[in-house]
Amino acid sequence: PAAAADAPAPMAPLVIKYWACHGRCRGLFQMLAETNTPYEHVTDMGAFGAAHFGAATANLAPPIVVDGALVLSQTVAVYTYVGKKLGFTCGIDTPAAEAQALQFMTDMNELHSELMAEANAGQATNDVAALQAHLTGSRYKSHLAAIDRMLQGTYFFGGEAPSYVDHYADFVVTICYEKFLKPVEGKSGDTLAANAPKLMGMLAKLRARPSAGQLPDLPAVPPELVIPAARVATWK
Repeated sequence: PAAAADAPAPMAPLVIKYWACHGRCRGLFQMLAETNTPYEHVTDMGAFGAAHFGAATANLAPPIVVDGALVLSQTVAVYTYVGKKLGFTCGIDTPAAEAQALQFMTDMNELHSELMAEANAGQATNDVAALQAHLTGSRYKSHLAAIDRMLQGTYFFGGEAPSYVDHYADFVVTICYEKFLKPVEGKSGDTLAANAPKLMGMLAKLRARPSAGQLPDLPAVPPELVIPAARVATWK
């Protein structure tokens, strides 16, 4: 009885507040699955506690992670915290490596932001003219090429084991592909493989790990965010 009384209390599960899809949490889900870390996925928007949705908090928008007294938002911050907490830090062990990791994740985030801006530009006119110009132009291709140059060899970002940076890249590529690139791939070709072969090779290895099969049974992105066929048909 005394030993039982002295036993540490079980840790409360990590709480992830995000919509009912993988979205920006895909990599978080896989890191948690790979380490058998318990977590709770809260999908009720009213419980998010996001300032952009009217809550008087310091957290703008999902994903929001709650770990005890810590309530954290912004995807780069969330991936960095969860990744370090769970040990996904291979090769990211110096100030220089941490700065490069931040650069890589920021470049990935901007890849999504630019694709989203060009895709959204065609909503009012019900076309993909702006997205087509972006995908066939030099800026998109040079963006992917620069990202690809940061990957050394045929392994993960920091070495032979995946880090939180790789998982961050996986979610960005997944949502870009599902929302914007997959619908037009028959017109544009596989622009990811053509311009960032090392990135896609790294992600193929990450997605082949057993933990990738343990993600929650949810859509990759909300279907309403996928470019519809009627718009794709306007590609010239």
